[in-house]
Amino acid sequence: MFHVRPYQESDLADCAVCLYESFFTCPIRENDNAFLREYVQVLLEKCNFTLVAEDERKKVVGFISGKYSPEFDKKLASTYAAKKHYGVWCRMFFKFYLRMYKLSAPFKAQLDGFLSQLQQREKEMFGKCDLELVALCSRMDFRRGLGTALLRQFLSKAQAEGADTVRLFTNTLATYQFYDKRGLSLVASKPFQDGSANKSLVYEYRLKEQTAPSPQG
Repeated sequence: MFHVRPYQESDLADCAVCLYESFFTCPIRENDNAFLREYVQVLLEKCNFTLVAEDERKKVVGFISGKYSPEFDKKLASTYAAKKHYGVWCRMFFKFYLRMYKLSAPFKAQLDGFLSQLQQREKEMFGKCDLELVALCSRMDFRRGLGTALLRQFLSKAQAEGADTVRLFTNTLATYQFYDKRGLSLVASKPFQDGSANKSLVYEYRLKEQTAPSPQG
């Protein structure tokens, strides 16, 4: 069983580990870790809220983040659960583009692929939803309903705050079948710009069409 609660600043290092284990397979050095921690901090602080899941040892093993559309609710869209650290944001981008992190070659190669996939996202697709699911990350060793627990609490929060349409961006390189199995509908797909066989995908969940936001595990 997992306990899902709001994110706290002390959860940052564990959330960075969750992101790494969800999207990267190469060994990493401390310089790589330093970048990941700052990247995750910027990611979480740009979202309106983040929920984390703890295991029985009180260890954070997953997180999920959401960002409200101002067109849906300006008050919610201007409220951030995590404290803003603009210095971290500026420092991260400055150091990254000047190559000051000195990232290891294997990690840099996988990071370039990860960032390239994110660039496939089209902003206009998210002007048609109340809430965007920005990130759902968990440790690779935990597949006992962790993602389902996070998604269920995410949708419950969205429903309680009056949201109707939730959308998320993923692709055919990720475990997109997770969303298929939990009642989300594929509303858009587009081939990668690199001409490969991979596709970007946008999934949607309509809360008002459900009796309760409880995707099946």
